Amino acid sequence: MKKLLYRIRYKKTLQEPKRIVVWDVENNREYVTDKFHMENCTVEMSYGNSIQQEKRCGAKVILEIFGESDRN
Repeated sequence: MKKLLYRIRYKKTLQEPKRIVVWDVENNREYVTDKFHMENCTVEMSYGNSIQQEKRCGAKVILEIFGESDRN
């Protein structure tokens, strides 16, 4: 069964090129990057975001990445 692993948003106020904010759901931490790669996953887009940490940044569209976890 696939589960939510990451939530990704674009933040234009960050310095180029690192404008992609990734929330690692399993480790409950955020990091900033310039690219994100994952295979064998399902991507869903959410509009009208209600998660507070993302809403504070003005994020309206979030990509949710579902997949198999390597962690036990």
